[in-house]
Amino acid sequence: MSYFQMIVGKRFTIVATDGNRPVCKSEAVAFDVFDRNACRTVAEGQPFEAAFDFCTARLAIKAARPLQ
Repeated sequence: MSYFQMIVGKRFTIVATDGNRPVCKSEAVAFDVFDRNACRTVAEGQPFEAAFDFCTARLAIKAARPLQ
């Protein structure tokens, strides 16, 4: 069985979970955000909208920083 995951930008992945393990979207209880650059979970147990907002806010902050 495959599980639901959504790539947001080049940095984040949102994964549907039942609290402990990845599941398909129809069985999801919550969504976790995985930072692919740091290889760690940065937000756990969020509703989908909150997880997506977390990702887009972080990406917007990164994009607004001046280039060094």
